[in-house]
Amino acid sequence: MEYLSKIVLFFSLFFTILLSALGLKAQNYPCYLYGSITTIDGDVYEGPIRWNDEEVFLTDVFNSEKIENPYLKYVKEEKKRVVEYKRRKRTSWYRVEYGDGQSYSAFNRKFECRFGDINSISVTGRESVNLELKTGKYINLSGGSNDVGNQVWIMDHELGLLKIDWNRIDVVNFFSPEKQPIENFGGPIYGKITTTIGEFTGFIQWDHDERLLGDKLDGVSRDGDMDIPFTKISKIQKEENGSRITLMSGRNLLLKSSNDVSRNNRGIIVTIPNVGRIDFTWKHFLSLDLLPLPKTTMSCFSEFKDSERLYGKITNKNGEIFEGVIVYDLDEAMDSEILNGFNDELEFSVPFRNIRKITPKAYNYCLVELKSGQNLFLGDQTDVSGKNAGILIFTGNNDYKIFDWEEIHEIVFM
Repeated sequence: MEYLSKIVLFFSLFFTILLSALGLKAQNYPCYLYGSITTIDGDVYEGPIRWNDEEVFLTDVFNSEKIENPYLKYVKEEKKRVVEYKRRKRTSWYRVEYGDGQSYSAFNRKFECRFGDINSISVTGRESVNLELKTGKYINLSGGSNDVGNQVWIMDHELGLLKIDWNRIDVVNFFSPEKQPIENFGGPIYGKITTTIGEFTGFIQWDHDERLLGDKLDGVSRDGDMDIPFTKISKIQKEENGSRITLMSGRNLLLKSSNDVSRNNRGIIVTIPNVGRIDFTWKHFLSLDLLPLPKTTMSCFSEFKDSERLYGKITNKNGEIFEGVIVYDLDEAMDSEILNGFNDELEFSVPFRNIRKITPKAYNYCLVELKSGQNLFLGDQTDVSGKNAGILIFTGNNDYKIFDWEEIHEIVFM
């Protein structure tokens, strides 16, 4: 990580300019989840959907873990000495060891994709689901987050808000409404966040939780506890041991002693179209100005095409080029899945669909070039460092090859 820190420092000016440019593009409306819930008794409810009291937009991310990894069997038998599989509650991992006794990799099978890429979620158990992507591909998942096993809320067009327990749900289907629903869960939090590396304008997820104007900011003032709806807030400015809150009326007050307004804040996420999400730590945060929604909007589904298999070219360090279907990190196989990486404690979550090229630069980091033309230097995660379990490519005629991180010059997705 020391080497990566030097690289990050070297590119800091470039990176700041890049991120500021990205922030200017965050101008499209985040469309709401909509669909139907069918219960185990066959009752059907239709309307806007919220995943418990959290995810509510197509750009929000569904998190779980894959029950099995069908690609591990392609690890060459002459290299593999032992494959160990271990299941625990909410976590699972493989370890592959070579004949020299060296551990090849330890990795979980985390699954992430945006709700806008999901066609349906069928409940198969207390902590398990069968998730269907838009192309009809099914993935069996279990645990991994509170996205599995929790209530699902729906604003039924006749009955109003229903909070349906997990054990009552058979399947949740997502689709576009025939007409704009009269009711929804409220307006999104939209604004300009000022950080130590630049300004970004977009849709905000505060403290990894609040994302609607009706959600409340909690804190303690000198006169007692306060819960302030974001709809009444004009600005949040970090101060020592707390935050200065300015209301729409111009009144301001200092709040402390809450993860919403102090260094215990879990992070402020900004969603950027055609890029992904950036998660800012409290260390980087300076202020948030809440703004009215932009007048110009884009189509709800402009970013959510049918999921496709990852396909591209891998060039190794010897200059040899291999083309075919790619399985990244011996795990991610669809372009709707998400690549994760850090830069100076900023966490990036980028759908593979938005990535044009990945170039390893050292053991700990790589250059990720987006289809929109921007470059990101990311590291410190299995997806973007030597912790990567390997890249599998099927070149046709039942031929395949597995590359270690150190063997790869670049990966170009097509």
